This record gives sequence, structure tokens and C-alpha cells, in this order.
Amino acid sequence: MEEHDFSSKIDSITPNPEQLRALTHPIRLRLLGLLRIDGPQTATDLAHRTGLNTGSTSYHLRMLAKYGFIEKDEQLSAGRKLVWRASNTSTVTNTPTRQEADADVQLDAMYGFQQVVAAEYSRQMIAATEHWRTLSPEWQDASTLSDFPMRLTAQQAHTITHKIAALLLDEMRDHPLHGSESTGHSESDTDTDADTEVFTIQLLGFPLMVAMQDEDRADQHGDAQDGATRHSRDRSAGDENLPEGEEG
Repeated sequence: MEEHDFSSKIDSITPNPEQLRALTHPIRLRLLGLLRIDGPQTATDLAHRTGLNTGSTSYHLRMLAKYGFIEKDEQLSAGRKLVWRASNTSTVTNTPTRQEADADVQLDAMYGFQQVVAAEYSRQMIAATEHWRTLSPEWQDASTLSDFPMRLTAQQAHTITHKIAALLLDEMRDHPLHGSESTGHSESDTDTDADTEVFTIQLLGFPLMVAMQDEDRADQHGDAQDGATRHSRDRSAGDENLPEGEEG
């Protein structure tokens, strides 16, 4: 086993580029997340959760099933009632080496997937902060938005993020979402009392200067637009020959 073989720690899927492209859709990503976190549900259940119509959720659920992310729950489905369940607990991607023949195809698929995941994480974080004041003091104290910048080599960054991920995966096994059918834990080992909530820790790691440079460029672009707007306003203010009621 490799030092950071996450597949040995959790039930996961490592999609090929075609599968990953199928998941690069915000609705599908959210539906998959709801099935993984809350357990089996119907298209109608998920439509109520997401505010979508049943036809839309049904279509995206079929696409998720086609590419191996979800499956029909045979025990809960009956007649025309179709109940879906997640086929796995987590999605794992592996960065290809430059020597692989389809490296560009894999990288393109990973890029699209990361864009959708980043948007979903941002949505969740914004929603969480909006509701933070409604939480109990205990959950307010347990929640955090923290960053820990440090100067590292790429290998050092890889080692640290994988150590943290391995620790969190161990904790996920000790505190499963849906009991113990695939973890080897007994029901008494799981946290099922009324004090528990589904709690997530999002692990984000990236070269900070890349993000800062994008921010600087955005600020410069905004300054340029402000300058152009001011210039336009100055010209309009000085043009006294415009017909009354019209703007330059």
C-alpha cells in the first residue's frame, strides 16, 4: 500500500475523464452530495430539497447513475417508486503525470470538475456564515474559517495536505454518516444521539500568490473601468449642447 492510498481508507470512486466530465455540473454535484450525506431519496424528495422540478432531478439522477456515481436502491424501491442511493462515499481524483498519453484530457476534466467544486464549496461557506448567528454557542465555537499560510516546496505542501486528509478520513470512518454497514462499526459505536449534526471540514490548499495575483488583476481592471467611467462622466458633464432630457 502506498503511503497516501486514500482508497484503502474510504469507499470511493476515481472517475475517468468521461465520468468526471459528467459530474461537472452544479446540479449533479449537489444531488450526489445530498445522497451521500442524507442517504437514499427519490427524485421528488431531491426536487423539494433543491427547488428544482422532478423532471430535471430525474434527468440528472439518470446521468449520475449512467456514469457510476449512484444506483437504484433495490430494497427501498417498489413499483413506480424509484429510490436512488450513492454508490460510493467520496470522489477521488489523481493528477496525471505529464508522460501519460491522455494527460491533457485528464487535466481538462479535472479543471472543469474543480471549478464546479469550488463554486459549491463557496456556496456552502456563504450559507453557513449567513446562518452562523442562529447556531448554539457550542456550534458557533466549533465552527471556523481559518487559514494557515506558510512557505513550502511543492513536495512539502503535498505531504502536509495528504497527512491532514488521511487524518480526516480516519475520523470519517470513526464517525460515519449512516451507521456501520460498510465500516465494521457496531451501531453503538456511532454518534446517533440528538446532539450530533452533520459537520464538514473542507480542506483547501493552493499557492496563495496565484490567488492574490488574480485579485490584483481584478482590482486593476476595476480601477480601469472606474477611470473610464469617470472620463465618460467628465465628457458628459462638459457637453452643454446635448438636447434636454438626453444623456451622453
